[in-house]
Amino acid sequence: MSDLNLNSIMSLLSGDGTSAISKRTKVSKSDVANVLSAGVPILLTGMQRNAGTQSGEASLRGALKDHAAADVSDPGAFLKNADLKDGKKILGHVLGSDQKAIVKRVSDASGVTKAKTTSILALIAPLLLSLLGGQQSQQGSGFSLLGMLGGLLGGGQQEQEEQEPEPQTQSGGGLLDSLGGLGGLAGLFGGSQQEEKPQSGGLFSSFLNLFRG
Repeated sequence: MSDLNLNSIMSLLSGDGTSAISKRTKVSKSDVANVLSAGVPILLTGMQRNAGTQSGEASLRGALKDHAAADVSDPGAFLKNADLKDGKKILGHVLGSDQKAIVKRVSDASGVTKAKTTSILALIAPLLLSLLGGQQSQQGSGFSLLGMLGGLLGGGQQEQEEQEPEPQTQSGGGLLDSLGGLGGLAGLFGGSQQEEKPQSGGLFSSFLNLFRG
């Protein structure tokens, strides 16, 4: 997929992809869509944050290389056979100490149990690594990990950060703090102050439309 972007990823996960996740987790397709609409950008944000340090970028690049050869042309087949244990390990690396808090908030917002939410995220994690790994292989030395992730998340400002990545510890917070800049996700994950969700018509709503249209 040469024109990889957030919409194309969500489209790839709709249809057969959603059905495969629904069958494996015993969660309705509409509820799976609710989890995916928040889960995909959250995982990408976690990867972006990890890639902000030299060690984190090196580790992520290695993971992308390990998953690059997987065939993602049929997402339904991929997700039907995705390694759940591998996916849970990926979640641990990507979300870090924020994993429990993030899973709880996605669970509360979607109405899907925490265990099922974890399984859904664990199933899509290897697919995301494979998609990004394919881009890394295609672009070779010209591949910019931070540039790719920043572009996927709509962050034009990422180009500056790419040249001078800020250490993860600067903000003093975890991944939850980073999610405040994700448009419609800010209201869902930014805490009680975001009750009004001023941008709730953004990413979150548009992703749901991909699955419900």
